[in-house]
Amino acid sequence: MPKLRPIDRWFIDEVLPHERRYIAAARVLTDNEDEARDLVQEAYVKLLSLDGWAAIESPPGYVLRMLRNLAIEHLRRAKIVSFRRLTEADAQTLWDESPDQFRVMAAREQLKKVIHALEQLPERCRVVVLRRRLGDETPTEIARATGESLSTLEKRLARGMQLLTQALAFQGITVRASESGTPSNEHEPNERKST
Repeated sequence: MPKLRPIDRWFIDEVLPHERRYIAAARVLTDNEDEARDLVQEAYVKLLSLDGWAAIESPPGYVLRMLRNLAIEHLRRAKIVSFRRLTEADAQTLWDESPDQFRVMAAREQLKKVIHALEQLPERCRVVVLRRRLGDETPTEIARATGESLSTLEKRLARGMQLLTQALAFQGITVRASESGTPSNEHEPNERKST
């Protein structure tokens, strides 16, 4: 069995599961089942010849846009313009953006990993991280409730976020900078420090 290249694996995982959707969109654009399948195959050929395939954020959306552009190109070549086809093509841009089963399962797996990483944090860090990031409490509110100084609480939050980010990175989950950043005196605007 030949070894799969990274682009082949990406194509199998990200593009092929949506083939029915591509064919349905192409059928609207061409009014012909055979032409629709040919259009989808042409889009696949172009997609597999791209150098920047890994940077595509939404492969299904990209393929649908390719299909529309290829259909317009075919119409231009034929020099016969069917206005009904073009207006139906514009209506196709309103496709369903809800996640497919693969994305739902991937998100559930990722959530399990995050929960496991949270459970591995030292208890005091975990409590502060959960209350601040998930409970949306301010550092001052948490400090009052726990009886700790604001400085100690912020250090625990920073340490907890650092440990959580490292644990998630080890499991292959990337965390955006805004989510992993350490807090910098996140007080309410009208709140004064008590001395």
